Amino acid sequence: MLSKKHRLTAPQVREILKTGRSLRGSAVSLKYAPAKLGAAAVVVSKRVVGKATGRNALRRAAYKALPSPLPKANLVFFVQKSTFDPKEISVLCSKLF
Repeated sequence: MLSKKHRLTAPQVREILKTGRSLRGSAVSLKYAPAKLGAAAVVVSKRVVGKATGRNALRRAAYKALPSPLPKANLVFFVQKSTFDPKEISVLCSKLF
């Protein structure tokens, strides 16, 4: 899990959804906006996994796959398949800037 200063709040996520740019992978998509301090959030829909325990497991795996120093951007990851590869998150992060 990320520390509190590196997590995005719900209003910040909504703002990034409105104004951010996007990148797509096969099972994960990313919306991002440049920022001074890197922060991230992971969203897993009920359509992907119905049970909360499954969604939380995917969310934890995605947080674990984030690069150690986060890029200087606010990142919102959307997991779109229950069988996503955590390496895909690092690939998307490397494509930034």
